[in-house]
Amino acid sequence: MDFIKYNIEEIMMIAVALAVVCLLFYILKSKKRRRKVGFYINFVMFKLGLVKRMSKTYIGMVHVTESYEPLVELKPHHKIIINETAEQPVMLRKSVMNRLYDVADRLDDGVYIKIYSAYRSRIRLNEIWQEEISKAEKDNPGMNRAELLAMVKYKVAAPNINMGGHDTGAAIDLSLCDKNGSDWDFGSRYHEKTGSVSLSNEQKKNIKYLNRLMRSQGFVQQPSQWWHYSYGDRYWAVYKGRRRGAVYGSAEKEFENTGYVRVVKTISSKANIK
Repeated sequence: MDFIKYNIEEIMMIAVALAVVCLLFYILKSKKRRRKVGFYINFVMFKLGLVKRMSKTYIGMVHVTESYEPLVELKPHHKIIINETAEQPVMLRKSVMNRLYDVADRLDDGVYIKIYSAYRSRIRLNEIWQEEISKAEKDNPGMNRAELLAMVKYKVAAPNINMGGHDTGAAIDLSLCDKNGSDWDFGSRYHEKTGSVSLSNEQKKNIKYLNRLMRSQGFVQQPSQWWHYSYGDRYWAVYKGRRRGAVYGSAEKEFENTGYVRVVKTISSKANIK
């Protein structure tokens, strides 16, 4: 008893060390548990600023519990301008659309939202992918295939990778602009590479203002693109640290012999009542 009494601190340290070793052994023994722990470690590192973005490996790990919430067409709003790049009709999941309306309602006088892209069908995603590949090949004749694909993937998602995004109806590309549709200065144009080192104070302020507006309604920004926001898809869930939190998967499914078929209901703008 005297031995325990006079060595209690050392004994406790050994007991804790053994418990940690046993816990690590328990975690590392299972691949599923290793991936789960890795997800949360990556999330903590992102929140601490140790990594710039969540790994695509962990984005792909997010489980989607599809809500089958309908896609709704955008109804006219005096604070929303539609850019010609947006697929027509402009559609988003109902809850996502309502959150966008709430953002628009909060804008100051003279400030407008410009939508560059919302829901994109799988067919359109494939078309955009091929268009960007062709353009990149024409503009960069000496570039090898791997570099070319990496450059294109920065601008548009590969259509065969389901990471969430525009095909879910839960993601939107947008900017702030004046009544004539002229964008605020965000340091780069839509789909140009973004950076922070060369940004002016005004550009940083504009990005933070847009981010604050969107975050107030629950949206999450994709770190490498100031214009891309989402709610409820895999990107949103991973940056919220919710491994099983996504509620919107692709709005279309591919079936043999029939191709892509939309599996969620669509509501026209005439029936779109907030």
